[in-house]
Amino acid sequence: MDKEADIRRKRQAVTACAIYLVLFVFCIGIIYARGSENIYPIYLLNIGVDLTGMVVCFVLFICCFIDTGTIGSTRKYYKFLINVTFLGLMTDLVSWIVDSVPDLKTLNLIDNTLYYMCMPLGCYFFWRYTETMIKADNRLIKKIDFVLCCGMTAAIVFRLINILTGMYFTISDQGVYSRSALYPVSMIYMFVVSATTIFMVFKYHKKLERYQIMVLLLYVIAPTGVGIMTMMVYGLSISYGVISIILLLMYCLINLEQSRIKAAAERDLSVAASIQQSHIPNIFPPFPGRPEIDLYAAMIPAREVGGDFYDYFFIDDDHLCVVMADVSGKGVPAALFMMISKTILQNSAKLGKSVSEVLKLTNDSLCANNKAEMFVTCWFGILELSTGRLTAANAGHEYPAIMRPGRPFEIYKDEHGFVLGGMEGMQYKEYEMMLEPGTKIFLYTDGLPEAVDNAGNMFGTERMLSALNASADKSSEKIIGDVRAVAAEFVKGEDPFDDLTMLCLHYRG
Repeated sequence: MDKEADIRRKRQAVTACAIYLVLFVFCIGIIYARGSENIYPIYLLNIGVDLTGMVVCFVLFICCFIDTGTIGSTRKYYKFLINVTFLGLMTDLVSWIVDSVPDLKTLNLIDNTLYYMCMPLGCYFFWRYTETMIKADNRLIKKIDFVLCCGMTAAIVFRLINILTGMYFTISDQGVYSRSALYPVSMIYMFVVSATTIFMVFKYHKKLERYQIMVLLLYVIAPTGVGIMTMMVYGLSISYGVISIILLLMYCLINLEQSRIKAAAERDLSVAASIQQSHIPNIFPPFPGRPEIDLYAAMIPAREVGGDFYDYFFIDDDHLCVVMADVSGKGVPAALFMMISKTILQNSAKLGKSVSEVLKLTNDSLCANNKAEMFVTCWFGILELSTGRLTAANAGHEYPAIMRPGRPFEIYKDEHGFVLGGMEGMQYKEYEMMLEPGTKIFLYTDGLPEAVDNAGNMFGTERMLSALNASADKSSEKIIGDVRAVAAEFVKGEDPFDDLTMLCLHYRG
């Protein structure tokens, strides 16, 4: 799904680039066709501001596609604001080019009508941007939204009526644009939205970050001030140029704040990863004074923290517990559930319970207050070193791979019980097997066989067994290192979708 979303986003970005470039080239073309000799200097100033603003909007729109996380949930309305601003800049530019050209008076009328429409559209999308930022869902917000939506519709209708009545502006037979006496009425909607936004920002300021308040007030105050100034000075039209700069400042402010938040989150994740790693045994060889076993394990989380875990510990001098588990989900929630599961498993085992009783106690404890509805698959075994007797049970986990002396690694299809944390009161069936000296057991999570290459092919158990058998005569550490290298070569740099955890136990007897 992520790849499909990326492809769709790229197509949208290419389409948007094409449209923006076509419109930009169109503007350059009409400027060239008109020439600058017969254009008033103040018109040239407006045209320069409009072209600069169009470039800014184009760059910002592309940034929204590239950096999807920067502006978060407000991205849709931010993009609408960029598009409306670009259209306002383009129509403003065209209006100065076609002004006083009698043959283009129809184009002048259509262009100025579109220009006038941009204001209520931009104001309404800004309100929706503000509403999304406030994240308040109450009757007042809904009523305001309804009123402003109706106001926008009315404002657009009156602009269309202007084509027939000339209530806001007219285009003479000579192609000259001029404002009408009711021109200030066209600005009423902008002032209403501005006042409403300021009121809502102060009302819900506790829900907003400081940078968000600055961004919203800046967008309201600056264009409103420029709008009042241009009402009194005909020939100066820089409102949308100012808005484009404010949109750029908004993006920069939000980007800086999001970078700060991201850096803090990364620090927190780094600490979480350190805490998680400290709860996973990672000193090898783990039991240098016990020549009966050679044990090695590795955990590679797909993210900074993961839900896989392994464990090994003695419950007395002759009995070694071995655990391989995989928590549903990923990231911090899975890591927290992992630490809880690991602690319960180890504490239950140290009570001297049987394998089946340990899994039952763990399952019931996890189910007791599992509001997140998470679960964990688990292979749990207790090895009696003096005899080689292994007692184990499988709670919905991957089948172990076993290599007996003189034979290759093979999948041992033990009986699966229900996952831990899935349903209270479950019973688990344990089984026994005798390990001859030289036997090796390879435990793993589904991140290994389900590793995927860039063509969508899975690594699979057959490749896993081939990699194991190619290194069967090596130490446990070498076996895991070689399997990991083969899996890494298979995926060829693809980002891992799931955690990868492996454990190899060599029973020497």
